[in-house]
Amino acid sequence: MRGLQLPLLQVALRCAKDLDLIRCAGDLGHAVSPTSSRHAVYGVHGIQVDGYPVYSMATPTVDGAREVLSYLGCKDATGRDIIQKVVITDLREEVVVYIKGTPFVLRELDQPVDTLKHVGISGPMVENIEARLKEDILSEVKQLEGRLLLHQEEFNTATNQCSVLGYWEHIDLEDVMTPAEVYSTLRDQGSSRYYLFISHTGYGGVAYAMAITCLRLGADAKFVMEQTAETHFVSSSLTKSVSVKTFTDIALRQGDYRDILNLTRALIHGPKSKEEVDKVIDRCVGAGDLREDILQYRKALRDCSHDDDDEARSYLMDMGTKALSSYLI
Repeated sequence: MRGLQLPLLQVALRCAKDLDLIRCAGDLGHAVSPTSSRHAVYGVHGIQVDGYPVYSMATPTVDGAREVLSYLGCKDATGRDIIQKVVITDLREEVVVYIKGTPFVLRELDQPVDTLKHVGISGPMVENIEARLKEDILSEVKQLEGRLLLHQEEFNTATNQCSVLGYWEHIDLEDVMTPAEVYSTLRDQGSSRYYLFISHTGYGGVAYAMAITCLRLGADAKFVMEQTAETHFVSSSLTKSVSVKTFTDIALRQGDYRDILNLTRALIHGPKSKEEVDKVIDRCVGAGDLREDILQYRKALRDCSHDDDDEARSYLMDMGTKALSSYLI
């Protein structure tokens, strides 16, 4: 947060005690649901929504992105090849820069696991910051005669602790790229794809975007959701799969909030629409669950005491409201 308030981010790379570049983790960190499938292509962890040509993946290396595009049928063309058009929607929530084909993010060095919070920042602003960060890195490399201090997270399974290790890397000027430049290079290499960047900071992230995409495809006659016992609305199995104490918890995990129910009653096909939305959310649960997000923020806000600072309460209220709005939309 502090780095983003600086005019040109010039201090970010030089104040190692405050901010530094840390290599991106390559796993989504979510469990796979019965209605989503996990894939691993060239070390890139991803999830496919069963029944839909919709995938999500962690931030890939350049080689990983190239292999994923090839896996999806979007590869270099020959005169006989049929190229599958792929639409890539980048929903990264923080500034990313590629160094030698590996993605790095800017983090507080004493809190390397926590993303810098800049909720609501626009996509063009993020890309502008990335371009300026690249300039700062190149300037740093020139000053240090081709070297750059980078960091990587190391997880110790014995102590269950995460540590950050710094190391010097020899860098050529062409080794530093922004994400937009990476995908532009892949396009120039023959990949048939469209690249969209939508900054989704604080708005539901991957699960939200995947659900919207599936709903849009579901409205098309080409994609009809398979009606199987596995994909029916999960209310019948909630009590088996989730430990809940009260009927209220069960209802809230199903998204039965007062505002939601009022909306469904006001719409002509409200209840049916909600059921269809919940089915899609269940399919995308491998990447997250909007209803669970609402419930977690609600519980966290209720657990806040009056002694807690106003900033923490305001943050929980803002994030919970955004999660509820995402579900309403």
